[in-house]
Amino acid sequence: MKKFYEFKKKNKIIEIKNSNLHGQGVFALYDIPKGIIIEKCPYIVIDDDDLKESNRLQDYIFTSPATKGDYLCVFGYGMMYNHSSNPNVEWEICKKDLRFVNFVTLCPICKGEEILHDYGDDYWKTR
Repeated sequence: MKKFYEFKKKNKIIEIKNSNLHGQGVFALYDIPKGIIIEKCPYIVIDDDDLKESNRLQDYIFTSPATKGDYLCVFGYGMMYNHSSNPNVEWEICKKDLRFVNFVTLCPICKGEEILHDYGDDYWKTR
């Protein structure tokens, strides 16, 4: 079972900073071990009808793992993680509460390191 990583309720473990990869990104404020949920983000579901015309939002949505043609508009820092084909986190729908997406570390992440996930093939096929 993955555990949600908290130092204290009022302390954050991640922050938004300028990224050398792309504009802004998410960075670790502490060393974070493998297998830890670093963020639990609420989301809303949108569909193809919401995306009829090309718009900037398309760069920030996640393809739904459940329904073809549905997309997740993830809140929190969820839209700010940059891409890597060698990611240090992955996202998953929270099994205990389907209203949330969890970002889970795939390996230890060092303090100050940018946190990256793989956008997946569907993202690149539409670019």
